[in-house]
Amino acid sequence: ESLACKVPAHASAEGRLFGAVSTKDVADAVAAAGGPQLDRRTIEIPQPVKQLGPGSATVRLHPEVQAKISLDIVAG
Repeated sequence: ESLACKVPAHASAEGRLFGAVSTKDVADAVAAAGGPQLDRRTIEIPQPVKQLGPGSATVRLHPEVQAKISLDIVAG
């Protein structure tokens, strides 16, 4: 449940992202970190992530089961 993932994103020199982190980006980062393959439709990002740094997302594994994922948004 406490999986930490690095999510690469295109960012300006000030740390603002060009766009926002998508659920597909999170699913790819979880798979790259050695986690399970996730359907992007099961991932919820509470607020749009538009800056480098920490973030979080929730994965609905089952209607009654949710897991929280810690995100580290890095330039890449």
